[in-house]
Amino acid sequence: MSKRTVFTTLTALPPGITRSTVMETLRTHTEMIDLNPLVQERHIIKPPTKASAEEYHCIWYQLTDRVQYLPGNLVAGKVSYDVCFHDLPNGLQTHCYAPLGLDIKGKWTLGGSLPGESREAVEIGLGVPKEGLWLREDVDMRCNMLMTSFVKKTLKKAHASLVDRLVEKAHLVEAKVYNERLMDERRRSSSSANVHGRSESWKNNNATHPAFSETGSSVSPYQSERISYQSRSSSYSTVEPNYTIGNPYRQEAAPSEQERPAELDDRPVRPYVAEME
Repeated sequence: MSKRTVFTTLTALPPGITRSTVMETLRTHTEMIDLNPLVQERHIIKPPTKASAEEYHCIWYQLTDRVQYLPGNLVAGKVSYDVCFHDLPNGLQTHCYAPLGLDIKGKWTLGGSLPGESREAVEIGLGVPKEGLWLREDVDMRCNMLMTSFVKKTLKKAHASLVDRLVEKAHLVEAKVYNERLMDERRRSSSSANVHGRSESWKNNNATHPAFSETGSSVSPYQSERISYQSRSSSYSTVEPNYTIGNPYRQEAAPSEQERPAELDDRPVRPYVAEME
């Protein structure tokens, strides 16, 4: 005879964990599977024929768990089952189809508020923290009456270990991000300090330059060189070059009408006659 069991587990997340880190883990299905200590194998599969129209478009896996039926690992065995994963805006939804009529619907929800975020009203009766983030798991399970207690105990123990591993992984990710951000800030500060040091050194070395003493303002090296060059070139006189001096092939300009001698105009013009041989 089948029995339905519904229970909720809520875990307050420690400070220093961001919402994006937890959501990234929930959206990574293979990571959620590997964080479960019961899972020994996983294989992605096509939707089975028993999948509903809504679940047909979900992502399906075949998982193999190692289950201890008696304490001390005296009696243990492996159980394979199909499960589908469906992403939600604030969490994850799963549905397991296990042997012997075991049907488990799970829903993971990330809630709460971080410093600087608006606080929303929380559900009463579950011990939801007023501040900080929390992770909630809602389980709707159907199985044989004789197996209900064992399955619920095994599931809660395994998922508690899963949440602990998820929190530890989130701490490692946040520490890595913090260290990388700190190194970037140190590089930027060191770079700006070097640039400021070079600028001060350049100003000190050129404090006696005329460009600084006259204007009293900072001038770039290129501008100061232009000022120095202009000041030096202004001291020289401009001389128009004469390219005809010393040139044997120079051509002197013809004299103008005013400079032409008067006797040249009175000479008769001698006609040109070609001589015949």
